[in-house]
Amino acid sequence: MLVLIVIYSALAFHNLGNTVSPQTAWSGDTAVIIDLGEVRYISRFQFMTGARYVPFMLYASECGEDWAFALRIDEPRVFAWAERQVDFYAKYLQVIPFNADFRIQEIAFRGRDDALIVPFHIFTDGAHVLFDEQRLVPYSRSFMNSTYFDEIYHARTGYEFLHGLTVFETTHPPMGKNFIAMGISAFGMTPFGWRFPGVVAGILMIPLMYAFGRLMFDSAWWGLFAAFIFAFDFMPFVQTRIATIDSYVTLFVLASYLCMFVYVKKYSLLALAASGLFIGLAVASKWQGLYALAGLPFLFFPAWRRVLREEPRRAWVTFAACFGFFIAVPVAVYLLSYIPFVRAMDAGDGFLATVAANQRLMFGYHSGLLEGHPFASRWWEWPIIVRPVFYYVNDGQGISSFGNPAVWWMGIAAAVFAVTKIRERDEIAVFLLIAYAAQFLPWAFISRATFIYHYFPSVPFVVLLVAYFARSWRRQLVPVYAALVFGLFVLFYPVLSATPVSVEFAHRFLRWFPAWILL
Repeated sequence: MLVLIVIYSALAFHNLGNTVSPQTAWSGDTAVIIDLGEVRYISRFQFMTGARYVPFMLYASECGEDWAFALRIDEPRVFAWAERQVDFYAKYLQVIPFNADFRIQEIAFRGRDDALIVPFHIFTDGAHVLFDEQRLVPYSRSFMNSTYFDEIYHARTGYEFLHGLTVFETTHPPMGKNFIAMGISAFGMTPFGWRFPGVVAGILMIPLMYAFGRLMFDSAWWGLFAAFIFAFDFMPFVQTRIATIDSYVTLFVLASYLCMFVYVKKYSLLALAASGLFIGLAVASKWQGLYALAGLPFLFFPAWRRVLREEPRRAWVTFAACFGFFIAVPVAVYLLSYIPFVRAMDAGDGFLATVAANQRLMFGYHSGLLEGHPFASRWWEWPIIVRPVFYYVNDGQGISSFGNPAVWWMGIAAAVFAVTKIRERDEIAVFLLIAYAAQFLPWAFISRATFIYHYFPSVPFVVLLVAYFARSWRRQLVPVYAALVFGLFVLFYPVLSATPVSVEFAHRFLRWFPAWILL
């Protein structure tokens, strides 16, 4: 297990993102006037947006009197580098924002030989911060130095929490973004900083999977098997390396169900309390945790009835305690998660009113989100991997989120196998099917646009179903299957990690179906 965790951690942290990035920002609606010292040829204009994207214009002059319009920039990104190819001469430049929300981390001009041009003088007070970190200007934008996909919402929110700025993304509870804020606080507003907590969440899932498998099957060997195929599934690797909130809801759902399994086996009141705490953290990260919460009573009450027959007093004490474990504690965790949010968003209405207003906003947003998306997919398409989500592409580098076919497709067979065991009253089969169904089946009733990454909290239970199924195989087939899982991970690693690979290779060996857009 230690070797597995070390190997996975090395892979997860490798090329996670730059550990340095421009930290000082210029904001305001004042024009910034830049003197280059002499007339210079400008070939490229680069800039890194800050916490707000506001249109701005660039004007150029050779004498400081006659100004020519050069560019209008309207870049809908935050904390991401962008550039424009230009072709003009100038000694003086003006950056003119459209309004006071303008925030930009750094700008840079490149000359004929693509070398950075160092300004001679900045006339606008305080605007020197636009050029104070020129050593950090990259040659071009990539996932290593910029936000990508929904990081433009969640990484930004973590920054806003830390700086008490008005929060832009208000469509999910705050807990996952609180963790992102912790990473930013520790490592700065850098790609490594905003992605670090998610990777830690992914690493923690591996020993949890081992513990689950070991307890469930009473075998360290099967615990290792479950942890191994989970580690080399594609989705846990990809989803925990992007600064979105799905990592946290999946981690806490897994932890909550593990604790509930301990209660079912050992009737431990402490395990039950931990299950309630973790499910509170899951719901506070994303409302998807409510599906898991709805599944827990179906696991709790059969075990509780056994205790009731044998120790009625203990059973009723446990029942009463559950109101605290699964109502009071989750509600408290949920409310506490809103402290940074309310600090930034309270308009004088008070803590509870601000939280309540956000619940109404979230419900209205998700119930009304009916627009299509090129990478959206329906719930029944996820296990068969009809359409991966294409997150990123740049010069032969790509990142897509989907499952390892050897794991997900085997999971379908494993679920069918578990269903056949219900007649035998196999408690493990019943537990796994309830846990899996609680995460997966509610999506059948969701009309909004959905994506394959919504299947992520189901993946731990897919893996455990596969382990349950594999126990019925011939023993020598199990390591062969594990090798297949690992081999597919190695084969698809380039399009999971943005490792450069040729388009020809990706199309010939990785694009198994037309809807798999991987590069």
